[in-house]
Amino acid sequence: MADSNTRTAAWLLAVIAFLIAYGSLYPFRFAGVDGAFADALHRLSLARTTRSDLAANVLLYLPLGASLAWLLATRLGGLLAVVAATAIGALLSFSIELAQLFETRRVASLTDVLCNTIGTAAGAFIALAIASTQRRLRASPLSGVLRHPVATALLVSWVGYRLAPFTPVLDPQKWLASFAPLAEGGWWTASAILPHALAWLVLTVAAERVAAGRARRTVTAAMLIVLAGRILFTGMLLEPAEIAGMAIALALAGLVLRLPVERAASLLAAALIVLIAIQGLSPFDFQLAQDRFALVPFGESLTRYRATNLPDMFLRCYSYGALVWLLARSGLSVLPATVLGAGVVFSVELLQTWLPGHTADVTDPLLAIAAGGLIAVFERDGSAR
Repeated sequence: MADSNTRTAAWLLAVIAFLIAYGSLYPFRFAGVDGAFADALHRLSLARTTRSDLAANVLLYLPLGASLAWLLATRLGGLLAVVAATAIGALLSFSIELAQLFETRRVASLTDVLCNTIGTAAGAFIALAIASTQRRLRASPLSGVLRHPVATALLVSWVGYRLAPFTPVLDPQKWLASFAPLAEGGWWTASAILPHALAWLVLTVAAERVAAGRARRTVTAAMLIVLAGRILFTGMLLEPAEIAGMAIALALAGLVLRLPVERAASLLAAALIVLIAIQGLSPFDFQLAQDRFALVPFGESLTRYRATNLPDMFLRCYSYGALVWLLARSGLSVLPATVLGAGVVFSVELLQTWLPGHTADVTDPLLAIAAGGLIAVFERDGSAR
């Protein structure tokens, strides 16, 4: 088991490091810099940036620190593993920032190095804290979080989607203004309400996996966190359609939880497939001329930074992770569930090549495949069953 865990950590570390380097240096258009290399180093500074960018840089290196600590703890011990992981993360980040000096579409900054280092250290501490308390947690209400991390990740991803970039504001006027949409009309449409209702029903099934017998309480707590965040975080408002979707999900939660697991997962997976197809292909105005299918993952997100990138990534991780996870819970083994889920997503992306205004690429199918890999690695106790 120890060897298996070590191999898992090594593979995860390799994948995470590759994704960090890929995401940080894409599109790999390197060019020389004027002057000596020492002069180029002076361009690295603690530049000011947005709070969302700071959060993204910390979150990006959390899994790196966790994987490094997981891999090094057995050899170095807890404290040295954290120190070594932090140093490796800082070195990787600094090396990437140096490379960005020669990448024409990137801005190198020591602020990124600092945030990445903090993220690495935090990830290492979190990983070792979980490991050190794992035995005690097995008998506690949090035991399901350790046994079913993929189901937990679905909850976190949806909450992250609704609250990213997690920027609180201490302004009572803003807090009051967040209630203004509740007095507006025009939101009582199925297209506005049902996606929220479906998401919370999926999360109810995930919560039952994590906290058996306490799913409704867990989901209710998550709903309250989302509502509080949309009041307290900048740039966010309460959405009546979201609140209506929450109410519908709570009303149907008992019925869904009484169904056999396989049947509930099958119904929710089918509904999610329909939703993904509708959202991906709307307004269905297909054209005869086919556009290109981009084979470079994350190309648009990496070349066109927007404030919506982080919540969009949370939504993608939730949507395709939930699809594959539900298919696995419906009775399929992980491999067929992954193939079916990725196939559905790929079909939608392929059809988008005939839709003007849509960008079809390989990113979403790869996320579905990655979700299947995580299920296979972390829920090998028959999570599909």
